[in-house]
Amino acid sequence: MPPRVAVKNLKKGGGLFEGVKSNIEALIVGIKYFVDPKRMTLLYPKEYPEHRPGYRGFIVLKKDVCISCAACARVCPSAAMKMVRVTEADPREPGKARQKQYPVINYQRCIFCGYCVDVCPVEALYHLPFHDITYESLADMFLTLEAFQKEPLRPVEKEGSPVVYEFDESAGLVKREKKGGA
Repeated sequence: MPPRVAVKNLKKGGGLFEGVKSNIEALIVGIKYFVDPKRMTLLYPKEYPEHRPGYRGFIVLKKDVCISCAACARVCPSAAMKMVRVTEADPREPGKARQKQYPVINYQRCIFCGYCVDVCPVEALYHLPFHDITYESLADMFLTLEAFQKEPLRPVEKEGSPVVYEFDESAGLVKREKKGGA
C-alpha cells in the first residue's frame, strides 16, 4: 500500500497589511546596504583579488615532463582537454622521428575543476592563481601546444595592486591591500 501524503494546513497571512509590511522591511534592508560605507566593492583593474595557494586558475603544461599518458584528456568532464600528435626527433635514435601526443586546452569549455592537474602522474600540468584574462576572439581561447606551455600575462598586475579579504571580528569581511604588494 502506498504511503499516504500528509497535507499541511498553512496559516493564512494577515492579508494586504502583511504583504505591505514585508515589502517595507525589504526596502529598509536595501536602503541600509545602499548607504552602508563598509561595502565590498573591488575597484578592478586598480585592485585585483590575490588568491590563496591552491586556487584553480589557468592551466599550464610542462611539455618536457609530459609522458603522453592522456589521463588528463580522459578525465576532463567538459571535454576541454584534447591530445594532439606531434612529430619530433627521437632522442634515443638520432636522425629518426617519432610521433608523440601532448594535451592542449580549449578555455571555451574549461570549467577549472582541476581534475586534469590532479590526475597527472608526473605533474606536467599546474594551475596559475588567476583566471581573469580576456581574449580577442573565441578562437584565441583554444590554445595551441606552444601557447599552452607559456604562462599567460595578467594585465592587471601592471596597473593594479593585489587585495586580500580578511575577517575582522567587529567589521566582518574587510578588504586590505596585500602586504608587500606587487
